[in-house]
Amino acid sequence: MTTIACLFAAFSVAYSAGPHKKVHTIGDATMLEDESGRRGWVEMLPQYFTDNVVIDNRAKSGSSSKSYYVEASLWQNLLKGGKYEMHEGDFLLIQFAHNDEKNNGADGAELKEYFSRQGAMHRVGGVDYRGTTPFDTYKEYIRHFIKEAKAMGVKPIVVGAISRKDFTEDRKRITRAGKHDLGESFSVIRNKTFFEGKKVHPGDQTYDYTAAAKQVAGEFADVPFINLTEQTAIMYAKYGYSYCTSHLFAGNDKTHTTALGAALIAREFAFMLKRQASSETNPKKKEVLQALANEVVINKGVFVTPYNGDMGLAYVGSDVTKTFNVSGFDMPTESGHVKISVDNGFLISLDKNQWSESVDIKYTNSTFMTPVYVSANTSKGGVVVSQLTTTYGTTTKTQAIKVENIDKGVGEEAFASWPLANKSKAAIARSLEASEVTTSEMVIEKNTKIPVSPSNHREMMLFNIDGEIWPTVDYDKVPTRYVEFKAKVPNGKILTVSNVTLDICGFGGNSGCYSVYLSTNDDFSNPELLREEKKIPKDKCFTITKEMLKRVPQGQSIYLRVYPWLRVSEKSRGKTIGISDVKIKGILTDVPAPAPKKTTVRRPSSKSTSGTASKTGSGTASKTRSTATKSGSAAPKGGAVKKPTVKK
Repeated sequence: MTTIACLFAAFSVAYSAGPHKKVHTIGDATMLEDESGRRGWVEMLPQYFTDNVVIDNRAKSGSSSKSYYVEASLWQNLLKGGKYEMHEGDFLLIQFAHNDEKNNGADGAELKEYFSRQGAMHRVGGVDYRGTTPFDTYKEYIRHFIKEAKAMGVKPIVVGAISRKDFTEDRKRITRAGKHDLGESFSVIRNKTFFEGKKVHPGDQTYDYTAAAKQVAGEFADVPFINLTEQTAIMYAKYGYSYCTSHLFAGNDKTHTTALGAALIAREFAFMLKRQASSETNPKKKEVLQALANEVVINKGVFVTPYNGDMGLAYVGSDVTKTFNVSGFDMPTESGHVKISVDNGFLISLDKNQWSESVDIKYTNSTFMTPVYVSANTSKGGVVVSQLTTTYGTTTKTQAIKVENIDKGVGEEAFASWPLANKSKAAIARSLEASEVTTSEMVIEKNTKIPVSPSNHREMMLFNIDGEIWPTVDYDKVPTRYVEFKAKVPNGKILTVSNVTLDICGFGGNSGCYSVYLSTNDDFSNPELLREEKKIPKDKCFTITKEMLKRVPQGQSIYLRVYPWLRVSEKSRGKTIGISDVKIKGILTDVPAPAPKKTTVRRPSSKSTSGTASKTGSGTASKTRSTATKSGSAAPKGGAVKKPTVKK
């Protein structure tokens, strides 16, 4: 085994060890990445823990404490205790407030009922059901999460929601409202009368969501509270309004953070966890905190994520690029630069235009985070390994990265398809075991023959929500409501999925939405988003085509799910989604025979130069690929080249 292959093997072992502690997180979009590229702080949290901890981020965009609890697919799924859900001994981080404030401190259900009684129907539609009152319904939902998690033996930790980038006029500190205290201006129903723009003095915490969360945690002897609200407000003030706007938040957005902002918040949380575990005087709360604090790792200097350097599968000769985030915290100097390099025919870039064997990153303020793009060496089949090296000052760090290249056209073509015509749920398959279409909380409409234009297909199968009445609570997909397609790989074979296609259409209005996901786990725990539309034009057919390379082992199944939902302010009926011509295509290859055991044969010792020759030859070959294959002509080492366009 080569030195670099040994490096990658050691790296893989270090980061693939089974986790000993699992942390589930529930909350809103400030905790997760979204389609616009905004990053949540929980997404960045794993880099501050050892590999003994796994983070199961269950946050959902748009969630309040109420919506997360009442939408059946979210909290209830975690309570099921399946293979990837909560279990005794796990931890649960609870962070809500941003969307609980939707009605400026009034509860959505109470406010809607009030306007209905008053006959003010024009105002009913403007009420957001997600809103809670900080002193009442908000606290009740936080209690629900805590009690029900504790009943399973799970250890909850309540976390104050991160502050908004809402500076005072002098831009020196975060406002009261920015820290989720609506005391300066709130709405309330009192004595059967609705008041707006009410105010309480700064010492009154009645309308402070963070204070309410702390109070609920204080009701339990073994539930800690971590005030990330106050700490992020301090952090924003430290960096200043201008730096926060240009580096930590997404443009003029006051709520959602960039990757750097999210990483800094996650870092603050890790610091707080260690400090609070050390200073906590309540022995039961201390025990919970210390169990996680023991796993905290707060590195100084530069590190690269994702830690897993696997760039996946690629066809020989194709163009494969993976994005890595390079972060620097508490750098040894206020300003400076970091060199990032790759070898063995891989190339690296900061802009996806100029490619070379190394790039230079400049930083200020002792902090930086930037994406770097690595282009894999796909010139030959098999696993190709490279070493990504970061150098700053006298410090050098390395990380192994790899790609597995496969020959296109080698193997047997296979597919599973569901025409969904003539009211049939059956599948048509070649060399795969395909099941008929199944549904969860969805039903097939009686009339399935729907002429659709401009699609070339004469009919689609219509699916409706079970009960025919769509709720008003859906702001995103509901994980328990879907239409599913399943195909199983036969024993002795490996499937490499190459293409997924389907036609989809919304009927009954323009409020339809859908998400299409693919998974290779029987509980759908590793979903990959293929396509999402949050507004389907009425009667317009979309053809979804997704090219990919995804490997499915023998005996394992691949699942395709369509999740429909509506964005409506009132309960609706007569809305359906049409699906037809679903197809999963790929290549089947034989499972490799196990390698024969090596037998050690003793030979007389003799001098040989073959090791040197082999090493020299390998280095020359990889250098030739880097300069000739990628650029088309020789280039000096470290020199920038423009990567040619390569069709997959």
